[in-house]
Amino acid sequence: MLVTIDQDDEVLNVTIGDTYLGSMVENEQSPYGWETTDPLLLEELPDLSMALKEEKAMENLPYALKDLFGESIAYWEWEDDQNLRVIAHPDLDLSEFANAIRDQINEIVLFDKTMVINLSQNDKTEEIYIN
Repeated sequence: MLVTIDQDDEVLNVTIGDTYLGSMVENEQSPYGWETTDPLLLEELPDLSMALKEEKAMENLPYALKDLFGESIAYWEWEDDQNLRVIAHPDLDLSEFANAIRDQINEIVLFDKTMVINLSQNDKTEEIYIN
């Protein structure tokens, strides 16, 4: 199912397929973190809320890695929505650093989606699978 979300300031306008369901705004006091008065959108709110929270958690992953490992991470970039390239500091042992990430990754991953961290240094790469 294709979901399109257009953001207008703090309002998210939601369309599923070809059907406009309505708009919603973030509200931490509501059960799902979002509120709407549109009945069609209200039915989809639990699933949309989970998808938005998961997307936000994924977007925050590189920042959480940087907070955890500091200067050991020189750079990162998203290759696509399931692959994050992380460039390790050149003075590190890549295998040891990859194992350190593997040991601690579950403490900072707050989503269920499967993805891969491609930890690189010069011409070497270690793959770290998540979920």
